[in-house]
Amino acid sequence: MAASLLLIGVSLFLSAQESLRLLVTSSPVRLGSQIPQECISLEDLVVKISNLLIAKLWTSLLVSAVLPGVILVAGCSRKPEAAADQPVPVRLQAPRHVQQPVSVVVSGTVEANITALTAFQVGGRVLHVYVEEGQHVSKGQLLADLDATDYRNGFDAAVGQADAASAQNAKAKAGLRKQELEQARIDFDRWQDEYNRMKYLYEHKSLPANDFNKIEAGYNAAKERFDMAQSGTRDEDKQAASGQHVAANAQLAEARKRLADCQLRAPIAGFIGMRQLEVGVTVAPGVPVISVVDLDPVKVKAGIPESEVGKVREGARAEVSIPSLDGQKFEGRVEAVAAASDPASRTYVSKIVVHNPSRVLLAGMVAEARAFGDTQVNTLTLPGSAVVRDPRGVTQVFVLAPGQNRVTGRRVDIGAMIGNEVEIRSGLSGNEQVVVDGQNYVREGSLVKIEGGSR
Repeated sequence: MAASLLLIGVSLFLSAQESLRLLVTSSPVRLGSQIPQECISLEDLVVKISNLLIAKLWTSLLVSAVLPGVILVAGCSRKPEAAADQPVPVRLQAPRHVQQPVSVVVSGTVEANITALTAFQVGGRVLHVYVEEGQHVSKGQLLADLDATDYRNGFDAAVGQADAASAQNAKAKAGLRKQELEQARIDFDRWQDEYNRMKYLYEHKSLPANDFNKIEAGYNAAKERFDMAQSGTRDEDKQAASGQHVAANAQLAEARKRLADCQLRAPIAGFIGMRQLEVGVTVAPGVPVISVVDLDPVKVKAGIPESEVGKVREGARAEVSIPSLDGQKFEGRVEAVAAASDPASRTYVSKIVVHNPSRVLLAGMVAEARAFGDTQVNTLTLPGSAVVRDPRGVTQVFVLAPGQNRVTGRRVDIGAMIGNEVEIRSGLSGNEQVVVDGQNYVREGSLVKIEGGSR
């Protein structure tokens, strides 16, 4: 359509321009007499009139081309508005009065029942890693090991030292052998016989005193050796040998332990939660490299506000829901409530035990917990769909105004789900008629038509 208008406009312009030129050339005197020469020439007049025609032509074309589209878009974008006094069909319901135990709703995090951080007790180069994250392991299962060459050599040396100390201790306890004792006796008898003979000669002045003294010294030495052989090993020597034996055995046990510590084993049965080592890396002793978590049961750690901590006691029933599992609920029990508040959050840390035989609950999940007390309270509930949010995001419901067919917004504070309905903690007295169907089509002061529910 715009192209057609453009072609028509161009044709009209050319015709008008040609007519003007013929008029000027055919009647120069008459036109020249009407237009002063000092003001403008005839040729300039033709140019100015042509420019004026072009400007007006383009303006007409743009209006003709754009205006229908603007009208069309405006017509499509407008939404039909209902009449201001046209009633909106709604359905009403009074809040339900439910008797249930007093409860506290808190948010928390799922934690493992036991988290065992395992570390090598000795340093070295990692030789093998046998597990991956998420893998189930049994208690005592081998997780990883180190290159144990140096520790094995140290163990072999300790074994040799322990054997030598054991032999020395046994020798000290046993004393001299029979052969050694007999040899000492024979030697003593020989020196005694020699001493008796030399003593006879010495007493009869047949042996010099110097020679007799030598024989007497050898006799006394043989006598002492025989007495020592008869009495056995001295107590001091026995104690020294025994001490060396104990020290060698202790060194052997230490070497054996260092060799065994080259293997990292699972301290509990569970799942591998963390693995921070690879084959070939060098690890330091005492640095955690693998964690094993026990996920049955799990514990939900949550903080209870000071204003509600008195409603919860140890052993109370609890209900835990997991948002990441589509709100799936699990039964639990309050295991402990802290005796002192956390200085930062001013809340009392509680732990809720939840059985997890299928291992669907994992450590780190966000949980919503509801702990129940002993006393019963009257609670108001409404269908969750009846609660809407105002432009500022505040939860509200629409209540039928008394004696009128109009509704007004009422701000409410909601709690947890009770069955298929949501708890209304504040904002309603319980006698109101609340819009439960059609609430998304009404606003403050809207006229309504009641099509169902109580009135």
